[in-house]
Amino acid sequence: MAGRHQRVNQSTAEIPAASAMRCDLSQQQRILRRSLLSSGSPGEPGGLGETLRINPFASLFAASLIVLAPVHAAAQTQQGQNTGREDSVSVRDRDRPEYDAPGRRLGAFNLNASLDLAITSTDNLFAAPDGAPSDVSDLIYAVSPTVALSSDWSRHALAFDAGATFLSHEDFSNEDADTHYIRATGRFDIDQNTSIHGSARSSHEVSPRTDPDSPFVGDPVEYDRMDTGIGITHRFARFTASLDASNSNYDYDGVQSFRDNDESALRGRIEAELSPRVGVLLSATVDERDYDNAPQFDSDGQAYMVGLSLNTDLMRGEISVGHFERDYAGVAGTFDGVAVEGNVEWYVTQLTTVTLTARRDADDQIGAFSGEPYITEEYGLRVDHELLRNVILTGAARFGSRDYETIPRNDDYNEWELGADYMLNRNAAVRFRYEHDEVDSPAYRDYEVNQATLGLTLRL
Repeated sequence: MAGRHQRVNQSTAEIPAASAMRCDLSQQQRILRRSLLSSGSPGEPGGLGETLRINPFASLFAASLIVLAPVHAAAQTQQGQNTGREDSVSVRDRDRPEYDAPGRRLGAFNLNASLDLAITSTDNLFAAPDGAPSDVSDLIYAVSPTVALSSDWSRHALAFDAGATFLSHEDFSNEDADTHYIRATGRFDIDQNTSIHGSARSSHEVSPRTDPDSPFVGDPVEYDRMDTGIGITHRFARFTASLDASNSNYDYDGVQSFRDNDESALRGRIEAELSPRVGVLLSATVDERDYDNAPQFDSDGQAYMVGLSLNTDLMRGEISVGHFERDYAGVAGTFDGVAVEGNVEWYVTQLTTVTLTARRDADDQIGAFSGEPYITEEYGLRVDHELLRNVILTGAARFGSRDYETIPRNDDYNEWELGADYMLNRNAAVRFRYEHDEVDSPAYRDYEVNQATLGLTLRL
């Protein structure tokens, strides 16, 4: 399906520059995913409330590290190597009862919550062009509380989650921003073969400075977003069919209101099992994008895909290829070409997971410097390795291009990430991330951004 580079929910294989300032919700994500299955992946942090002062924040962060550091950490050894392979599960999603947050039981619901504290150092706060006067460094302090409530019923499912991120900058307070989200998802089981699922999500978000059409001067671009969706899934014999309808509305603040738009989509999909481990996928998607104040960029899109689903001891995921077409009301005309969607986890060993992603489709975003559509082609690789039972090492890379066929502009970009997660105990974890984001766009701007983040997550 045609999508938007900056609007896609980031998968575990993606490494946007802003992700270093967001909290790790792996435990809550697993709980929500198990309870809602076909209702979609759970949420990501946002932000509401008051920004904390720097000195108290730094003091709290340092004190927490000292108090929570376990005296037995050096004695940790690899565990689980002598047990059987856990069925189709990545290193990050694997259950670790001795380190997973316990949560709280509330009747027929499970409650999980976390507080993420992070300090990020960046050498190019505004993603300014190489050598520009605005190519400046800064320290960013982030506080991200989250909460998730999910049902534990034998039939049907219901879940609520909410989160916030408060960003405070040491030198450039005009970049301070608060974001937040709240979401409800559910599934109603008509019988054991048929279910109806739905979701609603409301959020206040900020476009990162690394957006392809974001200005590198002025205040951050803020907007409200509302997403709703409903669908039905039915299984018969060796076939599973689904039909989903969704709508997303974007409402930008202030002078950016010319970017307000609404997107609706309808997707049908059928999967045929060739065996319990391999299936054939067929899908068709139609969507419509309407811009309130720029009707020349209204468009209709279609995508038709065929692919494979894998669920073996060594691999799990999907990969599809097909054809996309997007018709614009204005001078942009029609875009079409080969469409690609892929996300496959490869369990190289019980301790190492490799995730491969691929995407090719048509994007558009009305921005400060370019209001033209483009074709995105992107490939990603991520490696997660369990060094110890409570230590996970991460390396990731993402490469892509944005080809603006109606104007003389072509962007090549690459992003790199190195990181480590150290689970102190069931209630606390420490993480480190280094991220490099580079864009080569002679017609727009060339820039490099390097970020290093140290974070502490406290979990209920």
